[in-house]
Amino acid sequence: MISAGTFHVITTELVVGMFALAGIAYLLLVLDKKRETADIVAHWAMLGGLLALPLTIIFGIYANPTEQISNQLLANKVLLSFSALGISVGVLLNRWLNKGPISGRLHPSIGMVACGMILLVASLGGMYTRGESLLFFLPKDIVLIFPVWASTILLLMGLMLISKSAVDHRRG
Repeated sequence: MISAGTFHVITTELVVGMFALAGIAYLLLVLDKKRETADIVAHWAMLGGLLALPLTIIFGIYANPTEQISNQLLANKVLLSFSALGISVGVLLNRWLNKGPISGRLHPSIGMVACGMILLVASLGGMYTRGESLLFFLPKDIVLIFPVWASTILLLMGLMLISKSAVDHRRG
């Protein structure tokens, strides 16, 4: 029988590969190179990585012998994975709701942030399992929880954006 750890490795490689491909394509979009092809590759690769990401998270949790998040690195991996998932969904929705390529550099830059977060998660996984990472300079003994003051500021910004929206949100 194949273990959850083996499935986690397989799905991790799939996610990292797809997000790395998407990150390169987003970089080409930022640099204004091969826009049409890069746009298609970036968004489809990100979608492919997103489809495998939940399986990676589930198999990763089951691969842990205690089946719980009892380590700071694991907590950071889960938080960053779900953050990257949310940003990626937002990037894809923005692209497909606009029904065509998006001009400018902000959209692909946000896509590159999501791809970078996934690569950071993979590097933290290497630190957890083998004790080695390309990101040796990052603190490993803290959990990157979003502070309450930052959440409050984002909530207020969102409420201000709703009040300035071109869509009429009042009922009646």
